[in-house]
Amino acid sequence: MKHVYLALFIALNIFSTNSHAFGAKRPSVPSSGSGSSGGSSGGGTTTPTTPSTGAAFSSPWNQSDTSIIIDAYEGNSIDWDKMSKDTKVAAVIHRSGMGLKIDSQYKARKKIALERGYLWGAYHLGTRGNTIAQADFFLSLVQDEPNTLMVLDLEDTGASNFMSVDEAVVFMNYVYEKTGRVPVVYANHATTTLLNSKVKNQPLFQRSKLWYARFKSSVTDFPTGIWSNYFMWQFSSEINCTSTGSCLYNVPGTKYDMDVNVYYGSPTDLALQWNND
Repeated sequence: MKHVYLALFIALNIFSTNSHAFGAKRPSVPSSGSGSSGGSSGGGTTTPTTPSTGAAFSSPWNQSDTSIIIDAYEGNSIDWDKMSKDTKVAAVIHRSGMGLKIDSQYKARKKIALERGYLWGAYHLGTRGNTIAQADFFLSLVQDEPNTLMVLDLEDTGASNFMSVDEAVVFMNYVYEKTGRVPVVYANHATTTLLNSKVKNQPLFQRSKLWYARFKSSVTDFPTGIWSNYFMWQFSSEINCTSTGSCLYNVPGTKYDMDVNVYYGSPTDLALQWNND
């Protein structure tokens, strides 16, 4: 996600929030072994290829049958009319909040994106502490909307200001118990490797889909374990772009600081996988 947030965490204002307005408590967390099958990207969803073929990890955004997703936060600018000219852009995932602080553009951009026919998702950037309060806050924003893709953004889980792996387990379990849905997990290469080691037997992680962050055009060392492939790959951001807009992929109507992601399939395929089953 946005690594420029680091300085903001120190000054983050934590405020109280009411519990979300869901109905009765959903079933408890499923037992290990009831999750995804082999060759899947989690959640029982099979991607069109596997890492062994190499096609999914060699500039897939240049292929005609792949889809582009942007993920934004309040600091990004979007010209929706210009972006609409790129027919590969099929979805928008927006930061809903960071810790217990709402993203000021989340609600307004959700309305615009849905009116324009984009798939919509919400990512929660997890911070250290107040895990249940963060989960309630996240759910209060996304409500019980099955068409909103729910994502837990795990940054540097070893840093004192970001959500830890143990806290992530609590967050995932709580959201599942309240909604019956399994959040997508966003993780970079190091965090994915760590998750493979620390939570490989956690049933909800086994069922989850992976949103993999790796800012390069080709990956030869995808950390297989919980996941055999990515659901989405975040391949471009301000980390590997320049202020002139020289990026691996340029989405019309956005600047070089926009995070850009690829799904290895058509927009129709993506719509079928756009869930937290």
